[in-house]
Amino acid sequence: MRYLAVVSYDGTKYHGFQSQTNALGIQAVIEKAFRLMTQTEIKIHSAGRTDKGVHAIAQTFHYDSDLNMELDNWLRVNDRLPLDIRIKSIKIVSDDFHARHSAKSKKYRYVIAKQPSTVFNANYEVYIKNLDIEPIKKAIPFFIGTHNFRGFCQLVKGKPTIKSMYKIDLKETKKHYIFTFHGNSFLKYMVRSMMGTLIQIGLHRKKPDIIKDILETQDRHLAGKTAEARGLYLLKIYY
Repeated sequence: MRYLAVVSYDGTKYHGFQSQTNALGIQAVIEKAFRLMTQTEIKIHSAGRTDKGVHAIAQTFHYDSDLNMELDNWLRVNDRLPLDIRIKSIKIVSDDFHARHSAKSKKYRYVIAKQPSTVFNANYEVYIKNLDIEPIKKAIPFFIGTHNFRGFCQLVKGKPTIKSMYKIDLKETKKHYIFTFHGNSFLKYMVRSMMGTLIQIGLHRKKPDIIKDILETQDRHLAGKTAEARGLYLLKIYY
């Protein structure tokens, strides 16, 4: 039987989702919890990696098991997980379903604070002093459409860099600027690189149309410094 799980996590203490040899990944923690609960080895396959310090509202992964367990009983794995990792739901899917390959699109959120962070929220937002949101609003539309995003990522060999950005929403609240990116898929550090460049634009260090130049030339050196991981959330994966 193949199962699809939705998990949320605070990525602060972890070196990303994927299991690693010399550091703690969220995948290893979940697999250990399943092992303790079922006394069997269960390998999980995620919809994608998240970087060290990045959070997730609804990351997904699939796994296979022949154990005859009710779905509610599977959710008892939360009793063996730390409080910063919570499985939100588990359902049965078809045998040919794959958490990564079956994904149609993804949404990410990036949170910028208007006031300096306190010790209680510093891991979940990024404060940028003297940020002007108006030039950022002018720059955002340049990202929309299908482009070569090579200038906005860390290159991974064999991974195509042409991606489609469907929509970027900017919501302003009393305390935050909240950016939501919806695209067919994302490259390593892509959202953080886009945000780093938008931040430079908001600080009047780059012009809004630099986005167009980077997309046309794929010149990584023109982009801003990669924005910090703690402001980034994997929001949703669509199937």
